[in-house]
Amino acid sequence: VHASTSRPQAPDTRAAAMASLFQEDGAIRVIEGPEPSDAQPMDGSFKIDPNQIANKFKKFVREYAYNTSGAGGINIGTLKYREQLQQNCSRGEFFLKLNLNDLNTHEDGEVLAHELQRSPTEFVPLAERVLKELYTELISKDPQDLPDAKIPFIQLLLTSDVDLEGTFGTMKPVMIRDLTSTEVEKLVVVQGIVISVKKAKHKARKVTLRCSNCENMKEIMVPDGYCAAHIPSACDGRNVGLEKCPSNPFVIQDDLCEYVDDQTLKLQELPEHVPVGEMPRSFDLHVHNQMVDKCVPGTRLTAIGCFCATERAVGGNLSGGRGSGVDTVKYSYIKVLGLDVAQGGKAALDVSPEEEEKFRAMAKDPDIRNKIYASIAPSICASTKDVIADVKKALASLLFGGSRKYLPDGTRMRGDINMLLMGDPGTAKSQFLKFAEKASPICIYTSGKGSSAAGLTAAIVRDKEGFALEGGAMVLADGGVVCIDEFDKMDIKDRVAIHEAMEQQTISIAKAGITTMLNTRCSVLAAANPRFGTYDDLTNTVDQMDFETTILSRFDMIFLVKDVRDPERDYMLCKHMVGLHSGQVQDTPEGPLPVLELRKYLSYCRSRCEPRVTAEAAETLKNHYVSIRQQMKAQKVSVPITVRQLEAIIRISESLAKMELCDDVDNSHVDEALRLFNVSTGDMANKDRGEVGLDNYDEAQKEQLRMAEEQVRRLVPRGGRKNKFTLGQALVQTGIDERMANRAIAILLRSGELVERANQTVQREA
Repeated sequence: VHASTSRPQAPDTRAAAMASLFQEDGAIRVIEGPEPSDAQPMDGSFKIDPNQIANKFKKFVREYAYNTSGAGGINIGTLKYREQLQQNCSRGEFFLKLNLNDLNTHEDGEVLAHELQRSPTEFVPLAERVLKELYTELISKDPQDLPDAKIPFIQLLLTSDVDLEGTFGTMKPVMIRDLTSTEVEKLVVVQGIVISVKKAKHKARKVTLRCSNCENMKEIMVPDGYCAAHIPSACDGRNVGLEKCPSNPFVIQDDLCEYVDDQTLKLQELPEHVPVGEMPRSFDLHVHNQMVDKCVPGTRLTAIGCFCATERAVGGNLSGGRGSGVDTVKYSYIKVLGLDVAQGGKAALDVSPEEEEKFRAMAKDPDIRNKIYASIAPSICASTKDVIADVKKALASLLFGGSRKYLPDGTRMRGDINMLLMGDPGTAKSQFLKFAEKASPICIYTSGKGSSAAGLTAAIVRDKEGFALEGGAMVLADGGVVCIDEFDKMDIKDRVAIHEAMEQQTISIAKAGITTMLNTRCSVLAAANPRFGTYDDLTNTVDQMDFETTILSRFDMIFLVKDVRDPERDYMLCKHMVGLHSGQVQDTPEGPLPVLELRKYLSYCRSRCEPRVTAEAAETLKNHYVSIRQQMKAQKVSVPITVRQLEAIIRISESLAKMELCDDVDNSHVDEALRLFNVSTGDMANKDRGEVGLDNYDEAQKEQLRMAEEQVRRLVPRGGRKNKFTLGQALVQTGIDERMANRAIAILLRSGELVERANQTVQREA
């Protein structure tokens, strides 16, 4: 062993340190070299003989056992890795999964952990060679009769207990944008989201060569990663009586080569890790053997691997041609040594047993739903005059979601809730979307104008190997929420593309020879403005909504968020906003449940609870749905009430039960779901009825409205036509308020007394 440290030590001190570090089988070996007086200080690294590392690793796999606390340090239980290797090989799965945290608890583990982190490219092939030796010793019944060719290749997979906050585990994950030149050829842990998966290929791990002249056979082992096999140019066979073999005599024997699966993934950093204003960065991951085909686009994962820098092309020459130098800018990728795939809600958060106990106690609280409502966007002020409080309740239902159902014939019914906020500017619609992005374990935030159909669903990308599929925002948010702001600014062609994704929760692709289907099991939370910017009470709702019936029926709840002009509400809102800006309001922005705790409770409820409707609740639902359909039948309603709306009420009921970790949906959940539906979609449908809205006027305003209608009848004779704008101006000149004048014209148009004609004119019936 050769050792050198950053500052000179006394020979006795260094000998004692090295002796305590390296001892094997009770024998202490210390090798000291002469230290010249003018020696340069080194970086503190030391090299260990590979055979010594192999022996230590073999000892670790053979002897590592579970430790029990309080038992005097006695190893009780099973030999973890020895039994794992035997069980895997008996099942025909030739791999060993090694947890990096276990290396710190073994006497030889620190040396192995240091070597693994310093040079994983050298350590992993060495460890896999040791696993082959252990196979012959532990599993093979007759090692003498087993030829070397029959010993299978056993892959070493690494895993590590890490979390996103970096509060647990020995190796904190490295941000993808922090992978710099200092990390090259070192062990790194990265977390991200898979955006592209290329098809699996087959790479030769052992290349068998045959000399075309003397039939000499030669085997070359090819290391993992992007590298080529270097075929020797001269044959080393020495057959007596034969002439010397010519140069480049070798031919590859394809049938005698050993192959391994090989795949390339593109890993993009998590959306919550991207700094504001920056483009998300991505890296290529190289996986092989047992890790191939473990993930699809949209999967979130933790990868442990070696950060490599090599030639841009596989097998590219290190030396340039005549007149050109060596290409020193290398192609960087991560050679994966272990994958931990986390799909869906588990991707972002792991809940500890103590937190599970706490959440179960929270769910038994009879007031838990109100606490959750109060924790939804607590910085947004609600009052009795607007629908903000109901929007918070609906957003809580969307975050918890209903139950996804799989029918026996293979049909899948969605459990995710879609919600549309439609209303005036300045009513905190975008703030609700931003809160949903923070509170949901998985969320993608996008804006309507900056989103295309391919960006939301999936894109076909052409590269040098052909066409590849890259998932869009709705694929990447699988198992979470997609927030689409400025939904009305989207191009109509792009909006049609998400029809299938919202109801069937799949995206079907049939382009460029690729026919496939991607999962988009996510909720859609959209915000939009009316067609003319603000909502006008005097105009029909259908004229102000720039959406088709097909897309509106896919939203479970549609809220009309209006800027109510009320002095008391304005005073309370102003007081709240000034308090927020001046820092006086400190308690309310947090709410009863902090955002992180709410995220964990969300994740726990979604993974543990799948409520179902009881017989009594189903009877209530049937009666209410039939009555709602009968009410809407006689009226011309812009917002359709279909079977989808019945499913919406069921989903809202299930989400309310899920908040309480209740497996059965009872009548109280159904009643609250019906109320939420009536104040959202039902209220918007009611806005289209003729005289609805007159109840909001006092007696003086109603009298002025009647006077305005009489003036219209005087100004427009039967069968006569008049410009609508000119008629409104004439009414204003008679002393009637402009708002009342427009309202009177709208009422007469709805009643059929006035009929709209060309060039913005109205005609009175004869």
